[in-house]
Amino acid sequence: MPGLGAAHRAARPPRTLRHLDSAAAGRSSTAVLDAVAAHTRREAEAGGYVAAAEAAGVLDGGRAAVRALLGWDASGHGDGHGGGHEGSVAWTHSAHDALLHVLLARPGGPPRTVLRARGEYGPNLTLLASVGASAPALPAPDAPGPHRLDPADLAAALRARRPDLVHLTWLGSHAGTVQPVPELVAVCARAGVPVVVDAAQALGHLDVRLPLTGDLAGADVVVYATSRKWLAGPRGVGLVAASPGSAWRGRLGDRSEGHVAGRVGLAAALAEHLALGPERVRAGLAAVGRAVREGLADVPGWTVVEDAAEPSATVTLRPDRDDVDVLAVRARLLAEHGTVTTAAARERAPEEMTRDVLRVSGHLDTTAGDVAALAAALTAVTGR
Repeated sequence: MPGLGAAHRAARPPRTLRHLDSAAAGRSSTAVLDAVAAHTRREAEAGGYVAAAEAAGVLDGGRAAVRALLGWDASGHGDGHGGGHEGSVAWTHSAHDALLHVLLARPGGPPRTVLRARGEYGPNLTLLASVGASAPALPAPDAPGPHRLDPADLAAALRARRPDLVHLTWLGSHAGTVQPVPELVAVCARAGVPVVVDAAQALGHLDVRLPLTGDLAGADVVVYATSRKWLAGPRGVGLVAASPGSAWRGRLGDRSEGHVAGRVGLAAALAEHLALGPERVRAGLAAVGRAVREGLADVPGWTVVEDAAEPSATVTLRPDRDDVDVLAVRARLLAEHGTVTTAAARERAPEEMTRDVLRVSGHLDTTAGDVAALAAALTAVTGR
């Protein structure tokens, strides 16, 4: 989609490096940067609390955008915090902070048992342990690597043992394999088990609609995410949304002492995303992912982890040799070739990763030239 890519590029300051790292931190648009700066200036002019009160309408618009992306009623006439029949949305400091908020705000106290995937994000596992939760993993094939969860396996696990909640990660930090979250949430709804969904890598990237009808009717769902990745909003801002009827609804307020200017910037990023068209963005990012996988498939010494047609823009390269220092490769790509990528260590998914990997995550403005340059740089850095 050249037109969409050109519009994405034109909306941002010119890049000084070849940026293929949107899964870590996307490049904000000039409009988002201006929104943050304008609110910051207003804080200096009128004081932080006055400026925050003036921004309430903008922040409510951001909440409505989140509900729209989730497929929840964004046209209700509540108080903007979920006072009608729509889901409630609150601002947090990050996705990590959002998960902590959810765990501590659970009715009855932090969960004792959380069922989750074997490939769960390492810091999430640490956070679950910190609140005293046991976190058994769903059964998975013995073979290493990212696995797509089977709703039938989840249903069987819930019949065998009922946890306090199920935690799902829509798209992992260590691989671009998309999980069938709507189908998995439907399993939880039938079992009457609440489900918490990590959408940090999914919001602004994948189809995150969870319309609470049909198989999803009555589901108790909490979704949390971050600003700084695929939505390309400011750092230091996250969000959490509870479905209508969720046990968490009304218990997840905005985190105090927040970066209000960042929240204003996130609202601007959400508005931009809706204006571009989420379906067009998803299709464009999936096309970028396919092009990157095809362009890197023959780089010597590296194996592309995902299926070629995986509908995500996250591309994972696993080194073929045990002696490859992925962190050093990432550093040389930046220092010698001006290319930003991620060195993803095994700690990101300690039960599923067998070695460190290189993550490549271009956005809509990624070009064929970017991919060819990365392939050449990788060959130069690690080829023999």
